[in-house]
Amino acid sequence: MDYRGKYFSVVGDSISTLLGTIPDGYALYYDENNKKLAGIEGEEDTWWGQIISRLGGRLLKNNSWSGSTVSYHAEFTPGSFAHLDSRMSRLGDGDIKPDVIMIYMGVNDWASGTLIEAEGDMEERQSFCGSYRIMLDLIKEHYPDAEVWCISPAVSTLRGDPAWEFPYCLGGRHLDEYVAAIKKVAAEKGCVFVDANKNTTPVDALDGIHPDKNGMKTLADEILKARGINA
Repeated sequence: MDYRGKYFSVVGDSISTLLGTIPDGYALYYDENNKKLAGIEGEEDTWWGQIISRLGGRLLKNNSWSGSTVSYHAEFTPGSFAHLDSRMSRLGDGDIKPDVIMIYMGVNDWASGTLIEAEGDMEERQSFCGSYRIMLDLIKEHYPDAEVWCISPAVSTLRGDPAWEFPYCLGGRHLDEYVAAIKKVAAEKGCVFVDANKNTTPVDALDGIHPDKNGMKTLADEILKARGINA
């Protein structure tokens, strides 16, 4: 696809939030204080803003919610789950539909130890694969012509602490399980899997998870590289 002039929408968690770009009522991580700490001034410093700019595209909607998961968790904020139609129906703007939808989700599911597949009497929405399938089905229903990028979480580092080790089993399950799940479901639904988890340069992060300005550039570079795009 020639991405010049195309509309991009983003589905994300705290890593993709930015003051002034997300819907009202959504939880925000990169507020004025965290923007300053991260050295992020505007969209041009976010991972998604850099990708869109470098490809000559235009941002349509940023549907990112800090602390959100793809899967359902009873103790999490109602309405925040990415498998809900109330979120996936908000990626367009009136008659304008996104040409590309970039999904960068899964960090909070991993941190919560969400089961990969539903077991026993569990609902599909409570498992990572099940909820990811629901999310992609909703996207396909609302935006059948969009190119959907299912991006896996990247490995990050703690800024200023070279001895810090990335917590691959943060929620009791290895991050690779969630990467494999995203790859599997993306293939099932005919979407593009982008393996940012194979990043050769760790993403610099304020707290080991949330990228700073340098980390955002690294993340954008790694996503485009994994996508096979030179831009």
